[in-house]
Amino acid sequence: MDITTVNDRHLYQAKVTLADPGQPEGRVDLPSRVIRFGPPGWLTVGDGPAAGNGIALYPTSRVVSVSELREVGAPALGSASSPSTR
Repeated sequence: MDITTVNDRHLYQAKVTLADPGQPEGRVDLPSRVIRFGPPGWLTVGDGPAAGNGIALYPTSRVVSVSELREVGAPALGSASSPSTR
């Protein structure tokens, strides 16, 4: 997915990797998180869509990568559930 198609009003599911000097590798992975791009300069990260799950804001300077990106409720890109062409 081209990053220019990302809309900050949508929720996405993704794996987020953050810089974390407190970890031996200097990074921490947050798999299967619900994310939103914004507010400007920040990434909003939730533990999941269920009520009561935590939400955190991370400055983009700490975000190493966002991978496995897909819209919440949509099949993963390139999945077998994509419509076939005839």
